[in-house]
Amino acid sequence: MKFTTLVDNFKKSINLAEKITGKNLTLPILSNILLKTNKNKLYLLATDLEIGIELIITGKVEKEGKFVIPAKTFSMFLNNLSEEKITIEESKNVLSVKSGNYNTTFQGINPDEFPIIPETKTEKYIEIEKKDFEEALEQVIPSVGYTSPKPELNGILFKLENTTAKSVLKLVGTDSFRLAEKNILSQKIKTNIKENLEIIIPLRTAQEVLRIIQEEIEEVSSVVRIFPESNQIQFSFNDVRLISRLINAEYPKYSSIIPSSFENQTILNKKKLIEAVKIVGLFSGRVNDVMFDFNASKKEIVIEAQDPSLGASHTVLIPEEINGSSLKMSFNYHFLLDGLYSIKEDEIIIKLNKEINPGLIHGKSNDNFSYILMPIKI
Repeated sequence: MKFTTLVDNFKKSINLAEKITGKNLTLPILSNILLKTNKNKLYLLATDLEIGIELIITGKVEKEGKFVIPAKTFSMFLNNLSEEKITIEESKNVLSVKSGNYNTTFQGINPDEFPIIPETKTEKYIEIEKKDFEEALEQVIPSVGYTSPKPELNGILFKLENTTAKSVLKLVGTDSFRLAEKNILSQKIKTNIKENLEIIIPLRTAQEVLRIIQEEIEEVSSVVRIFPESNQIQFSFNDVRLISRLINAEYPKYSSIIPSSFENQTILNKKKLIEAVKIVGLFSGRVNDVMFDFNASKKEIVIEAQDPSLGASHTVLIPEEINGSSLKMSFNYHFLLDGLYSIKEDEIIIKLNKEINPGLIHGKSNDNFSYILMPIKI
């Protein structure tokens, strides 16, 4: 095998593949990346047996072949290179790498031992603009339960709702203390799937898909095409393909916890609220609690927190609008900030019921993203 390509794109692709590699003592080959050439293209493959990735890089192939490279060492090597081009050549299970004044060799492993990365066979797909999918993942991922004993909470619900008039793709994440729901409307998706669909994507899979989008390598197209099957899902971006197992569980019937009517509705500036919550939150207690007094009669919001060992902080915000009953509620300020950062608008609406019921937050002019947060009972 002999192949020449640009360092920058090769580096980005290797870094993406390295994140997928596994650390399995019984299968050490999973900590490696398979390189193979075919018709002026270099294929990079990596897997941990739960997630697999294939990336294709263009360049100049002088000799066909394949080689298994240690992922972490090779990634660190490339990240320190400042040269423009790189040539890799395999001979007798040794990979020689030349770039500028650097000549480096890597000892290889038998490439025939590398596991096969499966492909989906379905022709059913959902297609979304990359920027829209990126925004949806960024908004939902923070709410997912990272270490929940319930496997369904360790993933994101993909729910396709089809009617005769439109299709809506919902992305939902929750850890049982807060819930984020993003609706991607029919004008932003293309699909040939006629029936309703519900699948749970592992959190790590969603994070790796987001990483692919944000890496901005040349091979990634402006759209992502998603191929769902009963036990796996594939995300395709032209010359980048990621496949993952699904979580085999039933997602909670979350719609019942989303309030449909409210006793208090407040409209205010997101930036001012974030500033107040961050400052007052410095003095929160051991459960990160910050007290909010939504005073409808005085048309103000009092935000306060105190810790006997630190001190106390108190501030008053004047909202653009506040209607309904006055309410006092405590929230985990870290969770509240996660929700506020996920909303892309400058003005937000907070809708509340009784002190023990969850609050609903969304943008003033767009409710395609909703954030539901449980109060803290003190």
